[in-house]
Amino acid sequence: MKEFYKPMLATLVDAPFDRPGWIFETKWDGYRAIAQVEDGEAALYSRNKLSFNEIYAPVVAAVERIPHNVVLDGEVIIPGKGGKSDFQALQNFKTTRKGKLTYVVFDLLYLDGHSLEDLTLLERKTLLKQIVDQLGDPAVKFSGHVEGKGIQQFEKARKAGWEGVIAKNGGSTYAEGGRSLNWLKVKVLNRQEAVICGFTAPRGSRKNIGALILGVYENGAMRYIGHCGGGFNETGLKDLHTKLQPLVTNTSPFKGKIKTNMPVTWLKPQLVCEVKFSEWTNNGHLRQPIFIALRDDKPAKSVIREKPRHAPASKPVDMKGSAKKETAAPAEKERVLKLNGKSVTLTNQQKIYWPNEKITKGALVDYYLSVAEVILPHLKDRALSLNRFPNGIAGPNFFQKDLDLESVPSWLKTAQVWSESSNRTIDYLVCNNEATLAWMVNLGCIEINPWLSRFRKPEYPDFIVIDLDPNDIAFEHVITTAIEVRKVLESRGIDSFVKTSGSRGMHIYIPTGAKHPFDTCKLFAEFVATEVNARLPETTSIIRTKSKRKEMVYIDFLQNRSGQTVAAPYSVRPKPGATVSAPLEWKEVTKKLRMEDYHMGNIGKRLDKKGDLWANILTAKNDLKAILKVTEG
Repeated sequence: MKEFYKPMLATLVDAPFDRPGWIFETKWDGYRAIAQVEDGEAALYSRNKLSFNEIYAPVVAAVERIPHNVVLDGEVIIPGKGGKSDFQALQNFKTTRKGKLTYVVFDLLYLDGHSLEDLTLLERKTLLKQIVDQLGDPAVKFSGHVEGKGIQQFEKARKAGWEGVIAKNGGSTYAEGGRSLNWLKVKVLNRQEAVICGFTAPRGSRKNIGALILGVYENGAMRYIGHCGGGFNETGLKDLHTKLQPLVTNTSPFKGKIKTNMPVTWLKPQLVCEVKFSEWTNNGHLRQPIFIALRDDKPAKSVIREKPRHAPASKPVDMKGSAKKETAAPAEKERVLKLNGKSVTLTNQQKIYWPNEKITKGALVDYYLSVAEVILPHLKDRALSLNRFPNGIAGPNFFQKDLDLESVPSWLKTAQVWSESSNRTIDYLVCNNEATLAWMVNLGCIEINPWLSRFRKPEYPDFIVIDLDPNDIAFEHVITTAIEVRKVLESRGIDSFVKTSGSRGMHIYIPTGAKHPFDTCKLFAEFVATEVNARLPETTSIIRTKSKRKEMVYIDFLQNRSGQTVAAPYSVRPKPGATVSAPLEWKEVTKKLRMEDYHMGNIGKRLDKKGDLWANILTAKNDLKAILKVTEG
C-alpha cells in the first residue's frame, strides 16, 4: 500500500449518451475522499491530501471496521430529500455536526496486499460491493450503476435534481491523478470551481462583501472570469468576510485591469469556491454566477476553466507510453454529430487507421474533437492542403487542395486563391469550427496542414519557421540544434515557440505579427540557419540536396514561402504510434525528449496539466526592427 493515492478524475462532456460496455453512476455532491485502511486504522483524505479524519470521524470509524487492508475511492455526502446529496448540509456539518454522514464508495484500488488498479472497473466494483455488503454499516454505501443507458440515467438525474451523471468505461483500468476519457461527467447544472481573487465593497444595506471577484488559472496565469454576488445570506457573508481577512493584499493577481463598480479588496489567490451559473459569455466570463460553497479540499493552482468535450465514440486511445498496445475498440460504422448547428455524417468509424496499435478512424475523430478548442485557433482563416489517407497509414495517400464546391456541404468555408502555377483559382478549405474539423478528418486527413499566412493576407505570414530535419543522425543532435537556434534568437531579443514535428524533427516558430512579407521572413530564417550552421558545422547543414547532407540536421529555412504548409500544433502525424506535433516548453527541450512520448493517447492529459503552450503565439510581440535590421544588413 502506498502512502498517498491521487484519485482518478473525470472529463466534462457536453451531452449524455448510451453505450454498450459503459456504466452510469450518480454524480454525488460532496467531498471526494480516499480511504486507506491498514490493520484496522484508517486515513481519510482529499485529493490534495487534506485530512478528513477529524471532521468526518464517523466515516473513519465505519471504514476501520472493514476486516481487510483496503484503499477505497468515494465521496463523503449527507443524503437529502429524494435521493439527492445535500452539499449545504455537508458544509454546515463542520460547525453543526448535524446530518447523516455517508461515505459513498465507487472504486477499490487495493485489497490485502494486491494493487487492483490494473483490473477492469467492473471487476473492481464487484469486489467492492462484496466488501461493503460484508461491512453492513449504513455509513458506507456502495455506489450503484446502470449499464449502457446513459441518456435514461441522465433524465432521471435531471428530474430528481441531482448534480449530474458519471459515465465510466466498464473495461477501463484506474489511472491515478489523470483526467481520463474513460471517466466522463455530464452535468445537469453548470458548475465551476473558481479562485477567490478579491471582493468589492458592499452597497446599500448589504454588509461585509459586495461581490467576490473570481479567477481561474490559464497557462500558469490568473484569468478573470467574473463577479459573484448571489447565493449568500447575512451570516454567510460575515463568516466568509472573516475567512478572507488573512489573505488581504495590495496586489491584484490579474495582469490586466479589472473593471468593478465598487472599490476592491484584493486577496492572495489561495481560497477556492464553487459556483453555479447559466452559461459562459463570449469573452469567457460567468453569466449569473451563484455562490455554492468554499472548496478547501481543492488546491487553488489546480483550478482551470472546465470546458466540455465531445464524448468519444469508442474506447479512448491510452497507450501508456507504448506505441504497440492495442488501444481503441471498434467504433460504430457510421454516426452523425451535431456540431455548430450542422449535421456532420461520419462514415466507416470502425476502419483501422493504425494497424499495429489498432487505432480506428473513429478514435482519430474523437481525438481531434477533444482538442478542437486548442487546435482551431491555429487553423483559423488559413488555407489547408488536405493530405488524405483513406485507408490509414499503411495505405496510399494523396494531396487535395482544390475542393469541388458542388459536391461538398454548402456550409463549408473556403478561400479562393489564384495559383500562378495552375493559372486558375483554387478553392482551399478553411477550418474555423468543429463541424469542418470533423468533416475534414472523416475524409482521411490524419494530419492537418495550414498555411503560415491567413488567406486575406496570403503574402504576410504570422510566423517565421525553422524546420529541423535529421538525416541519418541521432535525435539528440536535433535537440542541440534547436537550443542553438534559440540562443541565436534570444541574443537579438526575439521570442520563439517550439514543438515536435511529430515525425522526425522539430519546428521553431518566430511570431511576426503578419507585418512582413515572405521574402523578408525567408531572409531572416536563412540568416538564423547560417549562423547556427556556423556554430555547429559538424552536425548541421543548410544544403537542400539530401545526398549532400548525410548524417546532418538540415536547418530548413525554405519553408517560408507563400502557400507552404507545416503540420499544425496538436496535429496527429501518419506515423507509427499516432504521434502528435506537440507544443513544448523550452525547458522540456533536453536530451531526454523523445518524439514517441507525445501521441494521441496522452495529449489530453498534457493539456489538462499544462494548458495550450501556444495559446499566446498570435499575440506575442517580437522586436520587428531587429528582424529588419538583420535582413537588410
